[in-house]
Amino acid sequence: LIRHFWTPAQHKDFMAIYHRMRAQVYPEIVSCLQKVAPTLQDRHLERQLSHLCTKVQMGVHPEMSELQAVRTLFSGPPLGMRRLETQHMKNLSRVFLLTPHLPSFLLLRRLQSHTAELQHLDHALSRLGVQNLSEEELRSACYVRGLDSTHIDATECRNWLKQWLQLSTVLKDSEASLLLHSMVLLSTNYLRSAKE
Repeated sequence: LIRHFWTPAQHKDFMAIYHRMRAQVYPEIVSCLQKVAPTLQDRHLERQLSHLCTKVQMGVHPEMSELQAVRTLFSGPPLGMRRLETQHMKNLSRVFLLTPHLPSFLLLRRLQSHTAELQHLDHALSRLGVQNLSEEELRSACYVRGLDSTHIDATECRNWLKQWLQLSTVLKDSEASLLLHSMVLLSTNYLRSAKE
């Protein structure tokens, strides 16, 4: 059946299945970021990126200030969109549930397109207000941004989405790579943190 004909239970089940598929690459993406840290010339940024990755790998949800502290790394070398290695772009494509089996220039174009679309949606959502979303719209908005929203309550979804928008709406177009990586960094341990 196509999505239009799914029952609410089927919709929830398929969302959980698709999230498990994309979440398989979350550790690989964090590891790629961890490997970049020692190559940085700025020792302060190296420590901040390394600390952020270690924190996520240890199961802790990062603070927004920790993402803000490393944002310059994502606008140019080494983690800007045009600077990412092919395997890294393939992993990020899987986060969007896109096929990773394309040449690198097409992977880049698709990632840029999807990220730009997500930024536009975020700005529109920020103007509309998270509080004006129905529960289904709220869960869908979180899911599109990398969070498995099928197993947490609406209040936690709303809190996560507000946190996401705090970052997303202040990022420049040149920092789109951070938005992509935030789909992983902000959602990997959110369920664990929400349960504690």
